[in-house]
Amino acid sequence: MPKDESDIEDPLELNGAVVPCEEDNDEAMAIAFIEEFLFLDFTANRILGIFKDPNHVGPNRVYRNKGEAYVRELIDRTLEPWTDTE
Repeated sequence: MPKDESDIEDPLELNGAVVPCEEDNDEAMAIAFIEEFLFLDFTANRILGIFKDPNHVGPNRVYRNKGEAYVRELIDRTLEPWTDTE
């Protein structure tokens, strides 16, 4: 098989899947993304940039569906317990 073709039988081949859901899970999904990037030491502005970037499909979907103000508030609320305010 040529190197540029994917092989569905290859256990090391990266494969994506769409998981349908019945309810609006944008907030839970966005919080998971925010926490993940927080633990990678990203700043709030850098995390917002990921939500704005259409190459990051999950975060960008939340950004498009809910708007920038919603995402900013969610980032601030999620980061608050992890931020040193003293």
